[in-house]
Formats: sequence, C-alpha cells, structure tokens
Amino acid sequence: MAAGDRASALRVLVVGVDEHYRERANAVIGELGGVTFADTRPTDPETVVALAGHEQADVVVLDATDCETAVACVVTALAVAAPRLGVVVVCEHLTDAARDLGALPKWGWTRDLRVAVQQAELDGSPLAPRPAALPRPDARRDLRGVTPG
Repeated sequence: MAAGDRASALRVLVVGVDEHYRERANAVIGELGGVTFADTRPTDPETVVALAGHEQADVVVLDATDCETAVACVVTALAVAAPRLGVVVVCEHLTDAARDLGALPKWGWTRDLRVAVQQAELDGSPLAPRPAALPRPDARRDLRGVTPG
C-alpha cells in the first residue's frame, strides 16, 4: 500500500465535548484521513470502547480536560479491549494527572498532534503488552558514526 493510500485509510475518532477543539482536530488530523467525533466526555470505558469499535477507528483522541483520572481508566480499558487501537490524549491543563497520561497540550503545536496520531496508529495502545521479541516503539537506534555502504 502506498503512503498516500495508507494516509487516506486512517480513521480517527475524537472523543470530547469541546466544539472548538473538534474544528481544530478536523483541520489538523483531517489531512491524515477520516475523522469522526463523539460529543461525550471520555469518562466511561465501555462507551469509548464501543464507540471506537463502531467507528472502526485506528486511533482515538481523548480530550481529558477536567476528567484526567477517568481518562486513565479509559486508556487502560482500551489497552485490554483493543490493543492495536492507537490512543492520543490531549488536555487543556498541564496537571500532574495529564502528565501521567502523557497528554499533549490541547492547543499546542499542530505538528505535535499530527505526529502523535500517526505514531499512535503504528504503535497501538501505549499500555498494551508487547511481545518480548519486538523492540519497544520508543527505542531509537543511534546512527551517529555509521557510514553508508
């Protein structure tokens, strides 16, 4: 599958109640593929799992603003129910709970959100167990000093 075909096939579900953020997410993530929205707080694990399945999402973006603790439970449930589903968390406030979730600033750089969605599609859930034989997705090979040939 060509890179352009892959991007057009990406399906992203944004879960949150902020109408303005939906506009931003559509503008930023819409370049990668189809974006759908669930106008609900991402606080109920069963609901979010069902929504992601119904939309056949590759990645979910969870707006954890003012519900960071509940979103942590949702991320855990998604890791169990759909380990290949990518998860990106955004949050308006840089709380300790948001930091623990690895949340992106909700109104941060557009490139950061776009890259996070693309990476989440490749990596799946950040909490899903990984086979021991596979390298961790955050491991990067140091190529300094390596010459081609």
